[in-house]
Amino acid sequence: MIWITRAAAGLAAVIIFIFGMLLPAESRVYIDISQPFLKKIPVAVTDFVPIVPGAESPAELSQGLPGRLGRNLDVTGMFVVLDKRTFLEGDARAGMGEASKINFREWLAIGSELLVKGAFSLIGDELTLELRLFDVFEGRMMLGKRYVGHKDTARLMINRFTNEILYLLTGEPGIFGTQIAFVGMSGGHKEIFLTEFGGEEAVQLTNNRDDSTWPVFSPDGGKIAYLTRRNRSYELRMLKLGAGEQILYSGEALHLTPCFTPSGGLMAAVSGKYDTNIFLLDPQGGKPVPVTNSWGINISPTLSPDGSQMAFVSNRAGGAQIYVAPANGGPARRLTMEGKENTDPQWSPRGDRIVFVGLSEGGEFNIYTINPDGSDLQQLTQGAGHNTRPTWSPDGRMITFASTRNGRSQIFTMSANGERQTPLLPDYKGVQFSPCWSQAKPERPR
Repeated sequence: MIWITRAAAGLAAVIIFIFGMLLPAESRVYIDISQPFLKKIPVAVTDFVPIVPGAESPAELSQGLPGRLGRNLDVTGMFVVLDKRTFLEGDARAGMGEASKINFREWLAIGSELLVKGAFSLIGDELTLELRLFDVFEGRMMLGKRYVGHKDTARLMINRFTNEILYLLTGEPGIFGTQIAFVGMSGGHKEIFLTEFGGEEAVQLTNNRDDSTWPVFSPDGGKIAYLTRRNRSYELRMLKLGAGEQILYSGEALHLTPCFTPSGGLMAAVSGKYDTNIFLLDPQGGKPVPVTNSWGINISPTLSPDGSQMAFVSNRAGGAQIYVAPANGGPARRLTMEGKENTDPQWSPRGDRIVFVGLSEGGEFNIYTINPDGSDLQQLTQGAGHNTRPTWSPDGRMITFASTRNGRSQIFTMSANGERQTPLLPDYKGVQFSPCWSQAKPERPR
């Protein structure tokens, strides 16, 4: 969760009780995330009903919450959420007592393999949600949870249940609630903002009244390094979430495209008089250690998950292209062979792909992925607008990026194969660009 929200008693106010055993899915393989092409699972999410029959049923609970859950499942690219207008079941309360009351044949008839049902109770400001996941083929409940908390934590409850579903079906924790930093505008200046995957709002972190850019998370998600310019001085700053910030480097030397190493160290490109090279920085302000030593421009370092390899951008062959070299320095090999300009690489936390920005023949910037050995180039975005600054989700199954396809720069998410390209904050009115997804590993459900 966003650290400010948590400090203000957000998710901590949600109490969780297990009312049904989380049943092992040994008899069926639901989602094999090791496969390059996932079979999407058809899932039905019904309107929620009051726990007490005949109680008031406000639309924001009965329809709004299942709608949010359906959108969560849809955006992962792993599910096909069925249109509720196709539902055949007549009794909306079926399954909220004994699972045998559900007529699973009616759900099989419309192609559903999974079924989600829910019930709620709102007493004053206290909201109770009972949520259940069923295997339609086997006619059994797989997962049951009860959440109790303030009504304002309803979104957090839905995100938590989505993560529970993903963990049950994939064996890996879900990423709803993980943090995404980005650059937005405030008072005519660029500032750093923070939001979360599955959230609706953004919190402004900086108020420098100077242009602050290029936020990057530390491996544990507790710090954000970013760049700013104050008067004639360029500054590389470190922001500790909830605990202030410090200036790491300040002066006339321009620090560019910082990144963290897997061990928590910090790299950045430093502009010299005749060239720009990548250095390993000392957080205490000591002398930087050079990693590249080449004429021209060498920027945008990104490390492999084990920290042994570095991808970066260089114009040593003429135009900007992506290279791979040992992280401690050494000979570099060119990775990208197609396109006049390829920039902004980010290594997947799974280690199997590198995402980057390429200049297409039509003059637009698009998102691509490639294997670290230079094979299997794939274009993920196309069409109107520029698509820039891609970063991976901490599980490596999704990508966030900035796009101008709607007339202004917005943050989008998509699955790793380019499907389900969706605005992250569709109701956010300001421009958003330069996103960075925290690589802190999400918690496993308890």
